[in-house]
Amino acid sequence: MKRLSIILVLIFVSCLFLSGCTKDSREIDDQVYSLVIGCDKGICNKIRITVQFPVYKSGNNDSSGNNKNSNGSSQGISNNGNTLFETVEASSILEGINLLGSATTRRISLVHTKTIIFSEAVAKEGIEDVLAPIARFREIRRIMQVVICRGSAEEFIKNNNTLIGESTAKAMELASTQANYSGYFPEQSFQEFYTGVISPYKQSYAVYAGLNEFKKLQPLDKSGSLPLDSDEIFSSMLKTKYNMPPGDMPRSGNRKIEFMGVAFFNGSKMVGTLNGYETRYLLMVEGKFQRGYFTMEDEQSKDQAIVVDLRLGRRPKISAYFKDGIPIINVKLNIEADIGAIQSRIPYEKLNRIQDLNKSIEQLVQRGVSDVIRKTQQEYNTDVFGFGKKVATNFFTVTEFEEYNWLKHYKDAKINVEVEANVRRTGIMSQSAPIRNNEDTIKTGDD
Repeated sequence: MKRLSIILVLIFVSCLFLSGCTKDSREIDDQVYSLVIGCDKGICNKIRITVQFPVYKSGNNDSSGNNKNSNGSSQGISNNGNTLFETVEASSILEGINLLGSATTRRISLVHTKTIIFSEAVAKEGIEDVLAPIARFREIRRIMQVVICRGSAEEFIKNNNTLIGESTAKAMELASTQANYSGYFPEQSFQEFYTGVISPYKQSYAVYAGLNEFKKLQPLDKSGSLPLDSDEIFSSMLKTKYNMPPGDMPRSGNRKIEFMGVAFFNGSKMVGTLNGYETRYLLMVEGKFQRGYFTMEDEQSKDQAIVVDLRLGRRPKISAYFKDGIPIINVKLNIEADIGAIQSRIPYEKLNRIQDLNKSIEQLVQRGVSDVIRKTQQEYNTDVFGFGKKVATNFFTVTEFEEYNWLKHYKDAKINVEVEANVRRTGIMSQSAPIRNNEDTIKTGDD
């Protein structure tokens, strides 16, 4: 009983000392939370910083008073009125945030920052000076996304708005998860990016983005036909892939922002890019590819497409060894596919034809992966795949591996790619049926 009394007294005393507010505590609405930070080259100082943060609306949801800033103008307010922008030039990001505090009514907090954006000009010059304070600052969450944008980061952020729903923060999170459904760009956190920059095993990459001004899509005439100045022959050709950077997609709409491909680095400097299709093959080798639709030309029916939904059947098998001083790397990929469409209506679903489709998929992936590896080796000598982790197993100590300098010898490696593909599902059709009309029958490939 005495022991129990002592325990109860200790608990009571602990509650008195451990509860209550501290000097660091703040009310939620005493701060404003940054959603996006953008970095451009400065004119008056080293770096130009743009911060986007949400607007605190009144409890009666009357946003009429939130569509103007303190000067009565709409400058610095997003299209949907949910966020504000502030831009300042400073010697570093942290000082810039401090400087903005003198022009805002609340302290700017970085604990909920979703994305940091570097302009391509800044990335090509090197971002080591920017990475140091970000990696060290306690408020920064390393799960935030890293993006390299074409053009100005300030202009990019000004176009960062949501047209579906009211929460810009949620829209940004959902936009990054679109990578899981297409593979045209990766989900790349600051932790992964920073680790790649300082790692002796691999080199880093970030999401590549741009603004679409909707000038690439040719308009049709009033009858829905091609315009008179268009190339009808080119328009009728089947194109199974596009070598288009972000912002050049032929589309129209409202949201200008596009994520497409990756920008990869040698150390802290951006040295090149991969387009959306090349990014898919990069993610396959890394084991990060979730799924995506691929279009192949039907070898038995030219200018007609076969659409397949590809995903990894299991994690890639990668092995490495040395032969005569040359690193040899073997990559084995297992791909599963679902049939999405067969325009020629040739019954590839049948057992006697499905192996032909498997072979076509294997050739598509093997050729794509080999081309991307060759590009990173011969043009940039940049190991964004992380092959160095497997090569390191051939050394007895980390020091020995670091002295070898794998990043320098990546271009000398011989890399073999082997792909095994299996069509697992044919959709809700077991066989392509012939199309009939009142004149004749369009026959299938087996007729």
